[in-house]
Amino acid sequence: MKILQTKATMKEGRLILDNPQLNVPNNTEVEVIIIVKSDNQKSEFEQSRQQMQAAFKNAGIETREEILELIKDVKKELLEERYQ
Repeated sequence: MKILQTKATMKEGRLILDNPQLNVPNNTEVEVIIIVKSDNQKSEFEQSRQQMQAAFKNAGIETREEILELIKDVKKELLEERYQ
């Protein structure tokens, strides 16, 4: 089995490879996995990031160091709960 990765475009129901010179023999059946990137993925990520920033700010956590300290504290609490 050989795994190759490339980008392609769907046009009128046909998959058009951006780089058709891949080392794939002609007239060979291949399996294809299609991953369609959503236009709103970036905006969903940005919205989540902004919500997290607002939650941190409301909790009085504003610096990177304070966030890392919070993560450290949560990990410590989880370990303590696990081993009690």
